[in-house]
Amino acid sequence: MPDTNTTLNLILFISVITLMTIVYPIAGYYQSKRLRDQMVNRVHNRSIWYISSIIWSWIPTLIITATVLISGFSMADLGFVTPSEQTNEIPKLLFYGALAGALIYFAYSLYCIITFRVNNKVREEHADKISAAIKMMLPVSLKEKRVWTLLSISAGITEEINYRGYLFLAIPLLFPRVGGVAIIAISSLLFAIGHIYQGKEAYKPALAGVAIGTIFYLTGSIYPVIIIHIAQDLVAKELLKEES
Repeated sequence: MPDTNTTLNLILFISVITLMTIVYPIAGYYQSKRLRDQMVNRVHNRSIWYISSIIWSWIPTLIITATVLISGFSMADLGFVTPSEQTNEIPKLLFYGALAGALIYFAYSLYCIITFRVNNKVREEHADKISAAIKMMLPVSLKEKRVWTLLSISAGITEEINYRGYLFLAIPLLFPRVGGVAIIAISSLLFAIGHIYQGKEAYKPALAGVAIGTIFYLTGSIYPVIIIHIAQDLVAKELLKEES
């Protein structure tokens, strides 16, 4: 880490942790509460909420990325590189295992998307397992599903830059003794905290964070995790039957 930028990077890190542990959970809680209140009063617009989420996810991401670049690092330091076992000096077996895991993860998401579209019974069975709070947030109209697609792409890019690319760069630089397993655990915990507004469903982002964080660490590349993150979010688009 360039000495002249140590203070800047420390301030950025503290700011990001504050966002992830305080701002995001509180904002998510009040946004979901407002949406519930609007639905009770039959005045709601999920599309506007999705668009607002897209905008507010990109603002901190662009600030984080710009600060990292100003500090003397590059997009490659955030994981924008070709997958390679040499990035984190990973044994080839683990590296190829991670690539296989990413491929299986993506293939399963694609399978769910197709299955939900062609098999209403299976889709309804999965939809019934979702809590009412989460179901309320999912798209049902054609317009909402189109905006949700944009939201999924946006979330896949911004959240992976923030929770994987940035944290996996900043934590070992600021705390050299922290190893890969600990970084995966920390990033997964922060990812879960950011989704704590989902209530008891927050354990799912935590588990996804562990899987995605492990793949990111073992491949050294953000590209695979962005792709599987987007695919995973697109599965949710198909859970509820489209209304005309």
